[in-house]
Amino acid sequence: MSATKEYAGSLAENMSMAFNRTTSTCINSKGIGTGAGANIIDADQVVRGEDSMPELQGTLVLSAEEDNAYRRYLRKADFYLALFMCAGYMMSFLNRVALTQAKPVGVAMDTNMSDITVPLSIFYLSYLVFQVPSNIVLRHVRPSLWLAFLATGWSITSACGALAKNRGGIIAVRVFIGAFEAGFTSGVIAVFASWYPRNQLAKRLGWMYSSASLASMWAGPAAAGLGSIKSSVLKPYQILFIFYGGISFLWSFAAFFVVKDYPDTCSLLNKDEKAVINKIMVQQGTQGNVGEFSRVQLMRSLLDWRIWAWSIIGFCANITSYTGPLFAPIFSVDMGFGRVAGQGMSAIPNLVSFLVAFFSGDLIRIAGSTSTAIMVAQVVNIAGLLMAVATTQSAVRFVGLCIFTGASMLTTPAFPGWAVSNQSGTTRTAIASAMVSSIGAFGGFAVSYMYPDTTAPRYVPGHVTNISVCVAVIAGTLVMRMCLQRSNRHREQSPEDVSNMSPAELADLGDKHPAFRYRL
Repeated sequence: MSATKEYAGSLAENMSMAFNRTTSTCINSKGIGTGAGANIIDADQVVRGEDSMPELQGTLVLSAEEDNAYRRYLRKADFYLALFMCAGYMMSFLNRVALTQAKPVGVAMDTNMSDITVPLSIFYLSYLVFQVPSNIVLRHVRPSLWLAFLATGWSITSACGALAKNRGGIIAVRVFIGAFEAGFTSGVIAVFASWYPRNQLAKRLGWMYSSASLASMWAGPAAAGLGSIKSSVLKPYQILFIFYGGISFLWSFAAFFVVKDYPDTCSLLNKDEKAVINKIMVQQGTQGNVGEFSRVQLMRSLLDWRIWAWSIIGFCANITSYTGPLFAPIFSVDMGFGRVAGQGMSAIPNLVSFLVAFFSGDLIRIAGSTSTAIMVAQVVNIAGLLMAVATTQSAVRFVGLCIFTGASMLTTPAFPGWAVSNQSGTTRTAIASAMVSSIGAFGGFAVSYMYPDTTAPRYVPGHVTNISVCVAVIAGTLVMRMCLQRSNRHREQSPEDVSNMSPAELADLGDKHPAFRYRL
């Protein structure tokens, strides 16, 4: 039997067991079994989150030895995988926002551009186009090779931006950077989903997206410093592009050797750690291996209204979350703080967003669910935007900038985490992460046109549009939550018998399996 068939059989067996448990075991409101037994994974033992395992309802039982091995596994995964991937995403985001960092040091004037709106937004078009194809390739190529290749591509392209002498050259560079970075973000999300159980995913995605805020935090002061270098050979923007591309290339080179593909092929894990994570991941249907690809799951993912809804709501949320990282240096300068001081002060709102993203998993836990945390964040966003638009006092506007830049960053990891944690099956997970990430990132395209220079220094139209977007996100998130609650309630009240389905058919059901419960 092939590895894929073995996987399908194991998943089907676990799904059948889960179905049987749903019809005979008492489940409380958090999905924790109330029956006696060995160590049961619950909220206190594992995630301390709003939902507990298992993902297919019923209880996943671990012995004391397995529980200890699971804890060791998480520590190793965090140290050897998550931290390095976060550094890679920081490099990715650094090159993404390099153009806005280069604007105050004269890139528009040196390349004869009237403004940077088109070169800034063109990135997101190629980013959107190449996300899903890249994640399909990822299902057939080792992640360590594919992600390192993508990082090498954007690093070299970014450094080559120093050769651009006009608007067309800058646009070409941005197109290729978008194409290479497209697969990286969704690829990292898909890899995380293959390493971490659903109830651990949001916390790690929070770490990843917080690294973007960390990049923005030091990028402003770094750009101010690099822009002050006097050179008879290179202009300030050229120095900036070469520096960003160079440090990214160092990460990409290390990635070929450092990135671990999947838990079952990682030499740093012992057999007990591999066994326990395999038990958990098979039960929830996200065990990953190169070559596993289901066309049925692909088509169902592309036609799934839930994934499209998460993507569209995430797109709206990202309009606000991209505003701070893209325009904080420009906003700060236009508030009257001066070029060098303004770029330096842009580190403050990015520090706030870093802290929010880093602790997003804990904030979601405190809120009780991902959807609740998202809606609360939008209310805080509105408050910050009102401060930024309702007065001409620079200090108040700057505080408002810090508030909405920070609060909006909560939604950046929340939406991909919410969508991906509600998938079962490696292909569905990969496609969902690509769709939500790519369509969501298109918010950066929209925001590129919301703050033209003609509306400086208060940028009232852009801020008012952002307020409207926040209201739309609240409404969309509330409707989505109600739909998921309705689906869970229907499955609890009307269980279906799937015992006559084949292992392959059960594996392809994914979140449509009657024992699957959506996370709110």
